[in-house]
Amino acid sequence: MTRKQRELLVAFLEYQRETGLSPTLRELGERLEVTRVTVHGHVMALVQKGYLENREPGASRGLELTDAAHAALAPTPVAGALHASGFPQSWHLSLPLLGRIAAGAGIEAVEDREEIRLAELLHVREDTYLLEVHGDSMIGEHIRSGDYVVVERSRPPQPGDLVVAILPGEAATLKRYRPQPDGTTVLEPANPAYEPIVTRELEIRGVVAGVLRRY
Repeated sequence: MTRKQRELLVAFLEYQRETGLSPTLRELGERLEVTRVTVHGHVMALVQKGYLENREPGASRGLELTDAAHAALAPTPVAGALHASGFPQSWHLSLPLLGRIAAGAGIEAVEDREEIRLAELLHVREDTYLLEVHGDSMIGEHIRSGDYVVVERSRPPQPGDLVVAILPGEAATLKRYRPQPDGTTVLEPANPAYEPIVTRELEIRGVVAGVLRRY
């Protein structure tokens, strides 16, 4: 792997960690300050060498890093580091569940220690990633701006699922998935201040499996 090719893989991985999406050639070119043609040449070489895989030919975001690329880019593990798959190592840890607490009428506080694995609680798989929410279009689903949604990249969407959808022009949005009999899809917000999006062209890049919030 040449130095320029490694820089491209690093930029690719950084973009995925920041957005949960694969970058387009244009976005890679902007990060590396090179032309789209130059990026295309490096990408083709990296595909041939087994560091990139074109999982969705023709799609603008169809490229993915291979296991070989993750291995080549993997740093020495440190506290708080990310796994090559993009989620925190701490998700593999367990936290003690010490009992139940009332949010209504009081109940007796009894300590009954049990271990809960974060990965199981959040349905974490190898293709799971986080996205930070900006905006209030899903406030009716108790998803606020600043929350983090846990997204399963390869889970097939079902009607009514919360999904990460890519619209024409490469705009990403978080909405309720409502496919229609006429071939269109309604992306439904959970806030009456926003109108549903009706489209025939979209790309689903994951289904929401959970929500994280800091206080």
